[in-house]
Amino acid sequence: MSETPIPYVRNHDGPTRVLHLHTRRGVIAKAGVTVGIDGAHYHQRWGRAAFEIPADRPVHVAVSQGDGQIGVAATVLTPEQPSELEYRGPAALYLAGTIGAPGTVKQRGCLLQLAIFALAPVMLLALVIVIGVLSR
Repeated sequence: MSETPIPYVRNHDGPTRVLHLHTRRGVIAKAGVTVGIDGAHYHQRWGRAAFEIPADRPVHVAVSQGDGQIGVAATVLTPEQPSELEYRGPAALYLAGTIGAPGTVKQRGCLLQLAIFALAPVMLLALVIVIGVLSR
């Protein structure tokens, strides 16, 4: 990954490393994400971003959509963990997102969205049948 990392803005004199974060949209998504690194917030586009982080202590990483209240997911990245994370937005904006090692995060709410989208036509068909039976 060749992104120029966003500098760490908190007071830290020790060694640093680069966190590579890949954000992936959910079924329904806001225009961008807000990434929090130890409380400092960065508005980013969907996709890949790189952040300079301390290498000698745990770092709090949070991702949300829009104004920071939608699809929130957070984790603490320890110095022993690889410095690569993936965020996946939820299928519905009222659900939390997921964050973790690349390839391990799942999109929340897919079955719920499928049920909602599949149930609506079935209920409409049932309503048409009931109206048809009652109007005879």
